[in-house]
Amino acid sequence: MRERLDEFGTAEVAVVTFTDPARLPSYVERLGLPFPVVSDVDQKLYRALGVERGTRRQVWSLGTLRMYGSLLRSGRRLRRAHEDTRQLGADIIVARDGTIAKLILPSTPDTRPSVDVLLSALRNA
Repeated sequence: MRERLDEFGTAEVAVVTFTDPARLPSYVERLGLPFPVVSDVDQKLYRALGVERGTRRQVWSLGTLRMYGSLLRSGRRLRRAHEDTRQLGADIIVARDGTIAKLILPSTPDTRPSVDVLLSALRNA
């Protein structure tokens, strides 16, 4: 996504996490995030959007294990999680009028939409 950020034009891109605000600076640095990051510690936004907690089987799917294996092979170190590891994520396109134009709820952590899918949803918003 970072490589294609310019394709989002004037759209605002942000990350919402439930990471403790005190940990946000290291979170942003570790992931190298070039956009704003806000914390939803109580996961109110997650619940309001219907973003569910996954089962152990969903969270530790074959795809997720492959993803972590790839990270380890590339030299990344895994760190102990301080957050709810079963909370699934979402990708949201919000229209200029503030309505949700597209809500994508992946069934496992590794099945996030491609940049092309996000850009298409943004164009259609």
